[in-house]
Amino acid sequence: MKSRNYRHRWTWSRLASSPLVFLGIVMVLAGGLWASGIIEPCWVGIDCPPSTEGLIAIPMSAKAIPAYTKLTREHAWNVQRGQIAVVWLPSEQVTASMKTDLKDILGRVLARDKALGYVFTDADFLPKGSRPGLVGGIPPGKRAVRVVAGKVNGLYGLNPGDRFDLLATLPIDLKGSENPLSVGGAYGQQLALQADLTNWEKQATVRVLVQNGVLVQPLMTREIPLSMNTLTQGLVVKKKPVQEIVIAVDPGEVASLTEAMVLKAQITTVPRSGHPDDPTDSQTPESQPWSPFGASMALGQEAQSETKKRHGQSPSLTFVETVNGSGERELIAVPVAPQ
Repeated sequence: MKSRNYRHRWTWSRLASSPLVFLGIVMVLAGGLWASGIIEPCWVGIDCPPSTEGLIAIPMSAKAIPAYTKLTREHAWNVQRGQIAVVWLPSEQVTASMKTDLKDILGRVLARDKALGYVFTDADFLPKGSRPGLVGGIPPGKRAVRVVAGKVNGLYGLNPGDRFDLLATLPIDLKGSENPLSVGGAYGQQLALQADLTNWEKQATVRVLVQNGVLVQPLMTREIPLSMNTLTQGLVVKKKPVQEIVIAVDPGEVASLTEAMVLKAQITTVPRSGHPDDPTDSQTPESQPWSPFGASMALGQEAQSETKKRHGQSPSLTFVETVNGSGERELIAVPVAPQ
């Protein structure tokens, strides 16, 4: 009996003195103290996460989000960590415009592109109730027009929200016509010389198509379906890439802009100032061709004003059509008494 007890004590003493057993006992004890919070992992050389005591968790974007997107939980969910993406900031760095509650972010529509790792502010969102997608970026009272790249010069490079005017230019070239200005009488040569000096035979009509337009969506590629009939496969539907820019204009400007693009007029973009104090009611003037035949034959009020600017006064000549014995018609300049 004695030898049996002695052998039992001898076995446990050898086990206790074994390095592996001792290391296992230490690890079990350390794990229990770690789990109970008595010791911290950084005490034993393991990197500890930074302390968030006294800091405020601010939700941020977990991925790049395009403009006019309705935010959901996945836009703020960090897949690698399996939690909401947040940044911890001290209270003195948290501004009033920052969104600190996730409930204030979900369901809102972005007004601009949002990069990865940025907090959300009031300026990032469209007004509450705005619909997601392209229609959300159209300012109230405006209409959106898709412009194919290349049909309007100068739109490329503008950012969403930038304002601009659109001008359409239609050249008028009378050099190729036969005797474009045939006026008889004593003042005929004078009028012909005046027309040459003012380059009347080569002018252009400049119309303002859009005043204070807004860029909604910059240049992007969109695929449209294109169907065709083939002898072997019948009806085949393919996709054709189209590069477009979306702009917002006033309702009354949609028809004139569409007409100018169909007529292939030269349309030029005139960007407006991006300063907040720039007057939104300022107007870009038009330019109408000048007519040497006087205000009675000028094209609109703008042409009369242009004539006065060039010559310092209104035209003092009128024209009378005469018919000679052979039936030929001729215009004769006649002076008009000043009123």
